[in-house]
Amino acid sequence: MKYWAGETPNNSIKLKHNYVMDSVINYYHLEDPKIEYDYNKLFLDNGAFSALKNSQKSILKEERVLNIQETLKPEYTVPLDYPFTPGMDKVVMKKRWEKTAENIEYWIDVTDLNLVPALHAWDRSSLNDNIKLLYRKDQDYISMGSILTTADEFNGFFGDRQPSKNLIDSIITTKQICDQYDLDIHIFGFGSSPIMYHIGAFIGIKSTDSIGYKRKAAYGKIILPQTGERYCGNGEAKFGNLRKKGDVASSYLTEDELQKLSQCKCPVCREQPADGSLRWENLRDDWVKRAYHNKWVMEHEEEVSRIYNDDKESYLKFLDETIGKSGLGHLWEYTKRRLTHYKIDLLY
Repeated sequence: MKYWAGETPNNSIKLKHNYVMDSVINYYHLEDPKIEYDYNKLFLDNGAFSALKNSQKSILKEERVLNIQETLKPEYTVPLDYPFTPGMDKVVMKKRWEKTAENIEYWIDVTDLNLVPALHAWDRSSLNDNIKLLYRKDQDYISMGSILTTADEFNGFFGDRQPSKNLIDSIITTKQICDQYDLDIHIFGFGSSPIMYHIGAFIGIKSTDSIGYKRKAAYGKIILPQTGERYCGNGEAKFGNLRKKGDVASSYLTEDELQKLSQCKCPVCREQPADGSLRWENLRDDWVKRAYHNKWVMEHEEEVSRIYNDDKESYLKFLDETIGKSGLGHLWEYTKRRLTHYKIDLLY
């Protein structure tokens, strides 16, 4: 599963990116939109979800969004869509989807950019119908937007990437229908931790992204391979390092976790002795170091997943021994059961 590292307008860190996810919203009010960081390939979101969450942001205009996309020339981009919000009436959802579909058609007609249109659905029937609509528009790569869960009642999926069974249900159901039409899927914000990344990769999702590597670094956290986030910096401030009595690596990391850190080959850790405690101390000194470390770990998870591209059984065993023993191991077990015992033909 391709991992696109999220980026923000904050240029306090001059990161170099191979695959980067950015948003039109970050350039919407700039007279001359330019990307200030180095990158190889750019995936440009349209900013609709960010604008919807922030009432202070203006309603996005189609031509302005398209103009920014054409100016920045991304590898992939998303036609302006109209996401749903919790509690939104289904009639309103249908109208918003109709407007989204109109925009998809317009983008197809007027631009040569590689499009990854957003999929939204308000019930099981609309999920199938809307996927079919995208297929009929000759789209082969779509992004997962506001999608129902497979529960009997409607429990809309509104962009909250917090780990849950409902989230897994949404993804697997969407994937199983998309497989019938040979459509690949991008899931926004699903790459915030190795655990959820590998669950998505095992399900067969094409790509994901996350700004979580940087956000966690700012809040004093580091990401460990095939594990999750662990405390490293000072919890009382985003970028500070006020020491507390007894505030040492062994207070926050197990022996196994310290061993993982001692084996880390990120640019920051490579410069330190192969000692987990010493590396923890080094990472707590500076949130920028943590950001470099976290980004490397998440990009390395993609390399790990590629090893098992053609060997699903070995990948399953590997994940049983890694994320299966984590605090979110129950979600991994649920994913396996859901893939094995609840096929799409049982849902209709």
